[in-house]
Amino acid sequence: MAITERIYKRTDQPMSWTKAIVMGSIVWILAILLLGQLPSVIIYYADQYVAQIIDFSTGIPGVDAEGLNPKQVAILRDVVANAVQIGALTIALIAAYIWQERKRKRLGTKGHTDTVKGYMSGK
Repeated sequence: MAITERIYKRTDQPMSWTKAIVMGSIVWILAILLLGQLPSVIIYYADQYVAQIIDFSTGIPGVDAEGLNPKQVAILRDVVANAVQIGALTIALIAAYIWQERKRKRLGTKGHTDTVKGYMSGK
């Protein structure tokens, strides 16, 4: 049995509440690390190496011979940290969407169904 078949066999089964809570906790911890801690680490290390970043920037075309000033380094640091944060969030959302669509096609289920229909007046 191929590894993907074993993974699909396990993930296509209905999930228990215990497993859902454990998996949700793991996803929550990963989200905190990637969306909160990683940008913070980038900002921390960029602040430690401002002089080296300024020296490095002197060789970049279009930058003055003196290099970037500390305010520009701070702006660049924030842009990079935010780009990493948004990139991680975007990758996670796209991965979840692709996983769910593949599972839906594999199991032959229909798309979104209105589960509230019949419980609300006017429907």
